[in-house]
Amino acid sequence: MTVAATLVETVLSSAWRRDSGLHGEPHWWCVAATGLDLADTDPAVDRATVLLFGLLHDTRRENDAIDPEHGPRAAAWTRELVRRGVLVLDGERLERVCLAIDLHTRGQVTTDATVGACWDADRLHLPRCGIAPDPALFSTEPGRSEHHAVLAASRRDRVGRWDELLGRL
Repeated sequence: MTVAATLVETVLSSAWRRDSGLHGEPHWWCVAATGLDLADTDPAVDRATVLLFGLLHDTRRENDAIDPEHGPRAAAWTRELVRRGVLVLDGERLERVCLAIDLHTRGQVTTDATVGACWDADRLHLPRCGIAPDPALFSTEPGRSEHHAVLAASRRDRVGRWDELLGRL
């Protein structure tokens, strides 16, 4: 098993509410896959950060309703994974993924291509909750495109394989 596959297994085995129909593993996989699609459009996007965001961003939700602190909890847990040596990230990449995770529910936009791809990937999956994404809250031009909205929607009814996404790095 590769280091990346071990990380995925560790995260999945210790995540909260992994089986949630709205915010569980299928959603995490969809966000990671959609983020990698967005990364395909911009070489400035750090693909590993986008995949980590998808994997980790909702792993500390307490419920499927209102949980405004799940982003900060997930960012703190990401730092804990680094402290334990489960996740190996340099300082800049760690800070970027934690920022993206921490603030992903705050309704912000960014000029940072990587963080923007993370947030847009999550927003493209808001329709699963009955929420129409606000085009003004997308950080990237591809995120606002019909193509990426259709691509994201095509994933929502399936659970993908993490090794498939790891292969896209």
